[in-house]
Amino acid sequence: MSTNAIMMNGDGDEEFKGFVVLHGGALQSSGIPPIYWRSLHHKITNEIYDAGEVFGIMQFKQEEEDEGENGSNEERKRDNPVAVISSKVVVTRESGLQASEPSSVFLVDHAWTYRVDHTRQQLEQIPGLLHRMAALMGVDFHGEAPDPDTVELVMELMWKYNQTYKISHGSPEDKVPVWYIMDEFGSQVQHSDQPSCSMAPFFYIPGMLAYTVLWPLQDLQEGDEVTRDYTYGETDPLVRQCRLLPWIPADLEGVSSVTTEPLDSYYEAIISENKEQLPVEIEPYSVPKDKILKVYSEMSQVTNNLTHPRFQLTEDKEDADIIWSYNHIKDYRLET
Repeated sequence: MSTNAIMMNGDGDEEFKGFVVLHGGALQSSGIPPIYWRSLHHKITNEIYDAGEVFGIMQFKQEEEDEGENGSNEERKRDNPVAVISSKVVVTRESGLQASEPSSVFLVDHAWTYRVDHTRQQLEQIPGLLHRMAALMGVDFHGEAPDPDTVELVMELMWKYNQTYKISHGSPEDKVPVWYIMDEFGSQVQHSDQPSCSMAPFFYIPGMLAYTVLWPLQDLQEGDEVTRDYTYGETDPLVRQCRLLPWIPADLEGVSSVTTEPLDSYYEAIISENKEQLPVEIEPYSVPKDKILKVYSEMSQVTNNLTHPRFQLTEDKEDADIIWSYNHIKDYRLET
């Protein structure tokens, strides 16, 4: 259904029209059914978080012999030894949830949004963040100040809760994936290959805020579990298996790791799209074996780990022999 049809089927208010014009493409690509768009707009603009009126988090102790689609209890203990209690989200409203009801769409807040290279720093420095993440992941932590062991454990377990999105506009640096962890409610929605609901990130441009949107794929009764497909949209069985590894262990030793090199036309298309200038032909550059190469970099991965005696870090870009930049280089031609 086109965005024009959506606007004409509603009451035609200008705010909703603007919402559809601005976000229609993102809504369609996320698979959010048009029946929910008007209610979604209303809930975003009025900051309505009403999932708690329909759903609840149920905690339960997993039995030894219980083997569900998330693997055996022994595997769970091995992968997450601190998570003694399991959680799931269920419908708690007596009338259940009807997929045909336009208001059956819900906002899920994000507890933590970050760039990968800032992970440890934020866990150590943002007040309350480590405590919240530890509680969300089932890590027993009651200290006042962040301790290294808890930070390490949270960073190890966080990959079972991580989600990601990428801004489609702006510079290449802006398009670096943004990682986030949903709030306590959203993070407890479990995986299923036959999910009862769907969830997708949504970036609201006027407020510059990101949400996760939840909507039902079928009618649900009171007590029914809310599940989602952690690899939604992926149809390749092997890729699905790989993406589900944090939750469902699998033996992939028999899978070939050989990657076919793309044709030159693949790289030429990328260069053309990014409007990059290739280097001019020059004589191979060589340096004496005893020369100490000066390296300039803005990346902590480089500055914190480059310890070889042949390299020396410098803060002067003009004085550097090697520049390892975070920013995307588009003109590779040598300046004379």
